[in-house]
Amino acid sequence: MSKQSGLDNARKRQLQRQSTQKVWDIIAASGVKRRWVAKHLGISYGYLNQVQYGQSPMTDSLRKKLSTYLGLPESELFVEIEEEEAK
Repeated sequence: MSKQSGLDNARKRQLQRQSTQKVWDIIAASGVKRRWVAKHLGISYGYLNQVQYGQSPMTDSLRKKLSTYLGLPESELFVEIEEEEAK
């Protein structure tokens, strides 16, 4: 798994942030610190930040963990954005 860095991946980072925004909004609204969320998910706080800001890709495993943690189906948490429609 590699970081999504550089100008070539700026669009990927933007799309990832858009597709996962609901997750971060729910976590922020809950008042629970992201450090605690990361610890509960078994990942580092740094990695959680990288995923949130699109610097590391959202893996299927992390999608499942977040879905379970928040008690909502993945289909409600993550928006599938087609690159063409997001332009």
